[in-house]
Amino acid sequence: MDKTNEVIEVSEQETPFHQLPQEEQQRIIDANQKRVREAPTLHEWDIRVPTPFAWQVILMSVSFMTIIIGGGGALLVDDNDWGFAYMMLGMSIVMTPYLRYLVMADKDYHYRLTTEGLIVIYQDAIPEIAYKIVRGLAWLGVLVCVMAVTVLGPLSLVGAGGMALFAIFFTDFKKEESVEYTLFNKNKANVIKVVSNTAFVQFETIPFGYSGFASFYCYKNDLKKILSSLLPILNCREYREFKTILSLNRAPHSSLDVGVPRRLDELTK
Repeated sequence: MDKTNEVIEVSEQETPFHQLPQEEQQRIIDANQKRVREAPTLHEWDIRVPTPFAWQVILMSVSFMTIIIGGGGALLVDDNDWGFAYMMLGMSIVMTPYLRYLVMADKDYHYRLTTEGLIVIYQDAIPEIAYKIVRGLAWLGVLVCVMAVTVLGPLSLVGAGGMALFAIFFTDFKKEESVEYTLFNKNKANVIKVVSNTAFVQFETIPFGYSGFASFYCYKNDLKKILSSLLPILNCREYREFKTILSLNRAPHSSLDVGVPRRLDELTK
């Protein structure tokens, strides 16, 4: 019997999914992904999502470096030498764009909502020029380390060796995409949670489990349209509204009695 195109949902297995052989787990995952991927598309959109509190965290970090470490260090040394404080200030100026646009970069999402599930493709919103600059600096770091070993001898490997290994790690720094598939669990009870002011939606299967759990962002003017498609698919007559994403994340799982209930007919008024 050819099982290549067979679709088996986790909920239908007599044996728990995590106890199945690795090959069987992968076969089920591949089949379910194929089911989601080949289903008719209901909605498809791209959106860039800012990293929450990015600037607040960065400003606190660089302020601590400059004022507490730099200024405090200058006051503790003799003659109030402010050279160290200026060095910390320079590092803060350099670290600010690095932290914001590389470490805490915004996310670019591509969502595809089908009749069988959700496909999410996401990556860091980093311009290609930034990757080229980092790769160039990494190769420069490797070159400096090699020159240090040539000029100073093997003893320089104590520091230069570690720096070279760190630099080599970034020589292949490039944009990477991640893909996630979520198959709707239509045979179970589902709850849909919504933060209207940020157009954030999370749906989950009850009892709570990895299967049938996902979240997405959309544009506010598309929220009602997307929910109008999603609620009937998951057999939900209402969704649960939250004021913030934080309050949504704090809500208990495996419960329908969370948030403020909103009915589908309220969306079409």
